[in-house]
Amino acid sequence: MTRTGTGGMLDYERLGELLEEQETLFLRLDALSKRQSGLVRAEETDDLLQVLQDRQHVVEALEGVSRSIEPFRSRWDEVMSLARPDQRERVRRRVERLAELASEIAARDESDRRTLEQRRDGLAGDLAGLGRARGAVSAYRPKAPPAGARFQDREG
Repeated sequence: MTRTGTGGMLDYERLGELLEEQETLFLRLDALSKRQSGLVRAEETDDLLQVLQDRQHVVEALEGVSRSIEPFRSRWDEVMSLARPDQRERVRRRVERLAELASEIAARDESDRRTLEQRRDGLAGDLAGLGRARGAVSAYRPKAPPAGARFQDREG
């Protein structure tokens, strides 16, 4: 722990533990993101839904760690200025790694989103074409006789 200029204490060991936990969660999210991309390409909807559910659990855990890191983040300049050089370097490297992982995951997710949108738009076009084809076929279908009696008895 290091005493701050404001009389508080900064627990660099705790910060390191939180950043390590955050990195572990980001690595898990990265693995799920890669799996998601494969499933999107393979059009495996059921498995994709499970991966999305697993991702949600990881995101919720990340939100919890983020709340725990917030006291450090809100005084980040002070945290870094009071850290020993070795602490500062470890924190800097870990934060950079987290930013890289987040960027890779976001890029992969954006690609998956575009792929899914293209499929959705293609399906919408196919459905619209199907509706037009049905209309064209029905235009050439013989008209059904009116409901009611088909034969009339006429005296003449």
